[in-house]
Order: sequence, then structure tokens, then C-alpha cells
Amino acid sequence: MRAADASALVNASRELLGKNDPVGAERVLGPIMPRLRSDAEALHLMGLIKRTTGHLLEAERYFRSAVAYSLNDGGYYNDLAVVLQALGQRDEAMRLYRAALALTPQASSVRVNMIRCLEESDDLEGAEREALAFVAAQPGPESWLLLSQVHRSLERHEEALTSANEALKIGPRMRGVQFNYAIGLDKLGRTRESLEFYKKLANQSLDSIELALNLARAHYAEGQHKEAEAALEAGLEKWPNSSALHTALARARTLRGDGDNATARLEEQIAARPQDMGLRLACIDALHRAGRYDKALEVTNNALALAPDHQALLTAHGVVLDELNQPAQGLVSLRRVAELAGHTPASLRNMLSTLIRAGQAEEALRITRALLQKQPDEQYLVATEALALRVLRDPAYRTLYDYDRYVRRYDIPAPRNFFTVENFNAAFANVLRRQHRITAHPFDQTLHNGSQTPRTLLGLDDPAVAAFKGSMDLTVRDYISRLRAEEDDPVGRRKRDRYRFAGLWSTRLENGGAQPNQVHDNGWITGIYFVAYAPAERPANPHAGWMKLGEPNRTVDNCFAERVIEPKVGTLVLFPSYMWHGVIAFEGSERLTATFDIVPA
Repeated sequence: MRAADASALVNASRELLGKNDPVGAERVLGPIMPRLRSDAEALHLMGLIKRTTGHLLEAERYFRSAVAYSLNDGGYYNDLAVVLQALGQRDEAMRLYRAALALTPQASSVRVNMIRCLEESDDLEGAEREALAFVAAQPGPESWLLLSQVHRSLERHEEALTSANEALKIGPRMRGVQFNYAIGLDKLGRTRESLEFYKKLANQSLDSIELALNLARAHYAEGQHKEAEAALEAGLEKWPNSSALHTALARARTLRGDGDNATARLEEQIAARPQDMGLRLACIDALHRAGRYDKALEVTNNALALAPDHQALLTAHGVVLDELNQPAQGLVSLRRVAELAGHTPASLRNMLSTLIRAGQAEEALRITRALLQKQPDEQYLVATEALALRVLRDPAYRTLYDYDRYVRRYDIPAPRNFFTVENFNAAFANVLRRQHRITAHPFDQTLHNGSQTPRTLLGLDDPAVAAFKGSMDLTVRDYISRLRAEEDDPVGRRKRDRYRFAGLWSTRLENGGAQPNQVHDNGWITGIYFVAYAPAERPANPHAGWMKLGEPNRTVDNCFAERVIEPKVGTLVLFPSYMWHGVIAFEGSERLTATFDIVPA
């Protein structure tokens, strides 16, 4: 074949790919690729085709060949890095992005890809450095917008809004910039202002699911519940298969007490698209969250009739049956999931609670200990081992649940720069209440008559938060110093001189509010600090609002709470993260706590 003919075919293939016809592009280019094995341009084009069709490993091979034959083309390095990032090879991807940037310093797409890669790697500080460099090199709306998003990921919302405002100054008519600015306002609790931006954008064009969701959430936050539902309905007119919109609408209708009609729109769409299991799962989730287990089971059974080996449906089936106090029947579905999944750790882990409730504690213990061999610090697994031992009346249970050794209470003195501890608690309470107003959206909550901040407060730039973290240090160090650094001590074996906070959040309960029993999977030591507490003068239950320890999240025979702790403002309770803990239904006007996990550093 003449070179001119090959070039014409390469151009034709590129044109087809540009018209979003990768299959046609490959059909044209494929037959001549053996003749073009050293042609970097053709190799790169075939890599693009393979990437577009989702064949990432083949795309990687072609891109590597293109780079080998053209070492100075930054675009080739960038495209190879994109594939490696998608394959999870982020370290090598970053090296290639830096090479691409060195060759093409003005390529904004390379900088964007680098920052996204660092975010995916949870290197937010690195992402911020690169975003700041992007702004310095190319101070435009794209770079400022990206810096704003990184600041938001770092929970530095004042800075995020400042960066968003810079982007808005340069690109005031750009929809993406306006939307990002509205989100920035939203995150700072300036919902009324953000709502005006969302409404303006939606009036021009409701062009994304994200806009519909944010508009609805802002309406709801402002007490405009009908308008919130209308925004979700409008979104579903355009995206009738959006699980996110359906879930939000079902939640909004549940909150206004719509009962069985809360999922009506979802059920209509399921009837129109019976093979869409994503919609069915969204419906099951909405019903489960609303506590409508009977109907959730009906929807799950109907779905399984069409897709009997669908693993997510089988898992939901097992969970719902367990909720209906039918653990033995639920276990049948969960065992089937494990079989289909090849007995992966996740599929086995999902069985553990149901095994115990179904009277199979010995099997649960055997599986748990096998899983602990690979994940010895997974706190849910430690909690499950303890629960199985408790059910089996094995004295080894008390090694794990030794309350006298592992549960300690501390009265926290006034932090630096606060005259009294009462002064500090009042300031800290105001900070936390504001976070509940801003971030604890009703659509996202599972607590009854209460709210929990959905994100960590560690990055919150506030003197009271900084003072709180500082005031915890002496008590945390005292707690750690009392641990035995021995292999048979389930907590002390992780003892280190240094530690770090792994999360900080807040829970606020109102009258009748309760917190389900839980463990913190990724923690080591958990702390709960009582910031504000206003109980009823004469509660019906003298332990209303008290913290309880030892009771699992689902009922197990003879496994009740073993310890209760009275809330006292200014008191910190420290205990192992694997200990089941919850709150007895509160009676009063407010119960406000700050909770954190620490892990060895």
C-alpha cells in the first residue's frame, strides 16, 4: 500500500472517531495497522479508538508504542496517563502528566488531569499546590473554578467561595462558573443567595441532573417544600431514569408523610422500564430508609423474578428479610451472593450479622477470624468476633469488651484562649449548630428527630474547632498511655507514640431522637464529647438520652446494652471503635455531641 493511501485511511478513521463512530474508525484503521507498527500517529489514533470503546489495556499498549516512537509529543504522554489513571495506576500516571506538562506547559487539559488524579489519590494538598500553580500560570475561569473545587474538597469553604468568585469575575456568563459559585454559597449556609443562582440557571435551561438536585435541595432548605418537589419532577421529565432524582423525590415525599405514595413515581418508571434494575434498587433503598420493609420485600421479590442472580438485588433481599426478623430466609439470599461472587471478603462480610441472628454464631466466628487474618484492624470484624463469642458464651468475649479497661471518661478543662469551659462549650455549640443548619440536609439523614453532619469538620477554619482538637490531646495521650502494647490486647497492640484524627463530626438530637447502634469501621479509638444537653425535667425514661454500649445494631437474643453513660456537658468518653454504641431515645430540647476517631500515625 502506498504511503498516500495509508495516510488517507488514517485521516478517514480520525474523521469517523470525531463523529463518535469508534467502531467505524477501527474498521477502517484496523486492517492497515500491521503496516503502521512504527507510525506514532496511527498508533496514537488506535489508542484513542480503544479507549473510547472501553478496551483500556489495549489502549495502554497502543499509547505506549506511540510514546516510544514519538518521545517529544506531550499529548501522547497525557493520553497514556489518562488510561493508566483509569486503570488505577495513579503514580505512573502522575509521572507521565508531569512529562506532558514539561513538553506542553500551556496545555490546560494536562493540568486539569493532574489535579483530578491527585484528588482521586486523596492527595488534596498536592491537588491544591497544582491548582495554585495552574492559577499562577493561566489565571482564567477554568483554573480558578478548579481551585475552588479543590478547596471545597478540603472543607475550606470560605476559600472555595473566594476562588469561585474570582472565576465568576472573569467568566460571569459561563454556566459552569455560575453553578460552582452557587454551590460555594450553599456550602456556607447562604442558601437564599444560592437559590437565586440555581433558579436563574434553571429558568435558562435545566441542563443537568446536578442542577435539578441542587435547586430542589435549596428550595427545601428554605422551607419551600412544594417547589423542591416540583424541581425534582421537572428533572425527572428530562431524566426519567435518574436514580438520584427518584431517590430525592421519594425522600421528600416520605418527609411530608406521603406513606405508600412516596415511591409512586419510581414505581411508574419501573413499570415502563421493567429491566432497569438500577431503578428497582433505588426504590428498595427508598422504602428501606422509610422503614417500609414489607413493600421493600415486595419490590425486591418482583425484581428477582426477572433477575434471579442479580447480586445487588439478592443482597437487598437478604437485608430486608433480616429487617423483617426473618434472618434464616435472608441468609439463603446472602449465601447465594457469596457463591456468585466467588466468596469474596465483601460477600462474606455481608453475611456475618445475619448468620449470628439466624443461630449460626460458630460459622460467623469462623468466617470473621479468617477475614481478620487479612484485615486485622477492621473494626466491624472485631465487633462481630466479639458478638459471636458473646452469643456462644465464650469467656474470651470479655477480653474484647472489658469496659473497666477500655471505657474512660474525662472532664475537659477550658482550652487555651477560653476563660471557662462553659464559655468554650457555648462557642463550640454555636459552631456545631451552624454546621447542622448548613450541611445536615433532611434528604441525607437517617436519624429520627435528629441530624448528623455528613462530612468531617476537621478542615473547618474556626477557633473553637481548633481549640477542641487541641484540648483533646492530653486526654487522648493519657488513654493511649494506659493501653498494653501487647499482641493479645486488641486495642493496645496498635499503640504508638503518635496518632492522628481520622474524622470529626457532630450529632444533634431533638425530643424523641435516637441514634442507632453502630461501630466505626476504620477507627481505632473513638471519642464522644458532650457539648450541650437540655433534657426534659421529668423524662418518662430516667435514662433517656444516655449513651449505651454493647448492644448490636440488630436484635440478638440476650445481647442487650451492658453499660449506659449519663451525658454531662464538658465530658469526653473514649472507647475502642469496635464497641457497639448508640443513644437511648432522648427526651428534651437538645442533645449535641462532637464525635471523632483517632488512628495510629
